[in-house]
Amino acid sequence: MLLILKNFLKIILIGVTIDLTSMYFIRLEIIFLMFYISAIQEKIPPSEVIYMRSTGAYGIENYKLMATFKEWLKENDLYNEDTVIYAIPMDNPEIVPPCQCRYDVCITKPETATLAFNQVECRNLESGKYLVFLISHTTDAVQTAWEMCFSELEKLGHLLDKSRPVIERYKKSLVDRHLCELCVPIQ
Repeated sequence: MLLILKNFLKIILIGVTIDLTSMYFIRLEIIFLMFYISAIQEKIPPSEVIYMRSTGAYGIENYKLMATFKEWLKENDLYNEDTVIYAIPMDNPEIVPPCQCRYDVCITKPETATLAFNQVECRNLESGKYLVFLISHTTDAVQTAWEMCFSELEKLGHLLDKSRPVIERYKKSLVDRHLCELCVPIQ
């Protein structure tokens, strides 16, 4: 009976562990769930990237742009095990009107490929230090990471560098395992 009650309470009280192993007391222990699997500091080097951009409120159009970009990569034989796609919201929607928010999806420019530049543009991706959160590659996990990453920076003793955008990084080797990264610029 005690074991059944213990398992039942664990199912109902997500995020709370109840220890009913002793007949004389109940010990409650709150478990703080993290939105990320790991966090490491990394210096992302400068690079020339090819990109596609959408302008407008962040949301469903970003998903459509990513799908279009992936298809273009496949058509140009640029989508393989080593592919790393960066998704970069260029503007803060709390400051910039949503209709003017820019969203880029890009990869490092291949040195040898001949590309149809009528479909993509080139620009530089500046370097800098980032705190890289490894997260599940689901819509909910990415949204939660965006909601919690800035307060987590503070808890981990880092300061946000507001001069550079946050980057969503999709390494194909990670995406194949249902993972991706949120790269938050730090000082």
